[in-house]
Amino acid sequence: MIDSEHMALLRLCSIPGIGSGRMRNLISILGSVQAVLDAPMQKLIRVPGIERATAIKIKKEVDPDFVERQLRFISEHHIKIISYWDKEYPPRLKKIYDPPALLFVKGEFSEEDNLAIGIVGTRMPSHYGRVITEQFSRELAGNKFTIVSGLARGVDPIAHQAVLKSGGRTIAVLGSGLVQVYPPENKLLSEKIARQGVLVSEYPVGTKPDAGNFPRRNRIISGMSLGILITEAGMKSGALITAFQALEQNREVFAVPGPINSGKSTGTNQLLKEGATLVQGTGDILRELGGQLNKDIPAREKEVPQLKGVEKEIYQLLSDQPRHIDELVLQTKKTSPEILSVLLTLELLGYVKQLQGKHFIMI
Repeated sequence: MIDSEHMALLRLCSIPGIGSGRMRNLISILGSVQAVLDAPMQKLIRVPGIERATAIKIKKEVDPDFVERQLRFISEHHIKIISYWDKEYPPRLKKIYDPPALLFVKGEFSEEDNLAIGIVGTRMPSHYGRVITEQFSRELAGNKFTIVSGLARGVDPIAHQAVLKSGGRTIAVLGSGLVQVYPPENKLLSEKIARQGVLVSEYPVGTKPDAGNFPRRNRIISGMSLGILITEAGMKSGALITAFQALEQNREVFAVPGPINSGKSTGTNQLLKEGATLVQGTGDILRELGGQLNKDIPAREKEVPQLKGVEKEIYQLLSDQPRHIDELVLQTKKTSPEILSVLLTLELLGYVKQLQGKHFIMI
């Protein structure tokens, strides 16, 4: 059920030209959203930033059809509204410049979400980018961080999925209304996130995924996070916008170095030149954030499998960089079928992962 205050906020939200900044300003000065709607013209125009034309809109352009549509969508899709003035509003997000006045939410925020890291990157990651994103997402979730990302193509769903598989919490910030998940192939993933974390958008239900929405969406990803990790990004990647917004919000910016001959890493490598923190493992992030945490959280030591014989030999030849089966044949002097049999055993034990083209990595 929507209470009277949230109903009034929807009415104010329906007025053209009344964005989050004006809503916060009006309510701060006049005392409540209902007081804004009831205020006479003379009182409205005395509010800084509210000219006569805007005051006329407040008095005459509340859209009851918009409010009715929102109420119907909210009821049908089990969405709730959290306002800037509600205690459930994410506390770190409240401190940024221009925080959203309204959040449309599926799922439940938790105190655990105060310990959050944003992970973003290219929409077309390489093998390297996919492996690195999955590794950092899984390990950060294992250290009790909530992972925030944008549910776009590429790095975003890899991060969300890795967290879900590891049993951690993840938050997806959309650049559209919650019912209009974009891209559509992430619809099923969005439903899983809502059960194990939170789907959130500042855009009313029914808002289409217009290109201009996504840069604004990015300020929420960084605003909810202690820092942003860019795992792989080219020079034109939208992830760089998130990094710049994080800097403006006084958040940490972490970047994973990439191959100097890869166009997919030119953005992250440039961030490192400009002062982003270089990270090669989860411990680098934990050490950098140590002063901001309630207590130091030690990085989990990687479990060393108790292996013997040929299984141990082959496992020790692997790393987090993909190795082709032919390399292992040359190094071990064993046949390809012999090595594949051992790798299959290691994969079933959860120590190895096979990538495309008979490449293998340690996990």
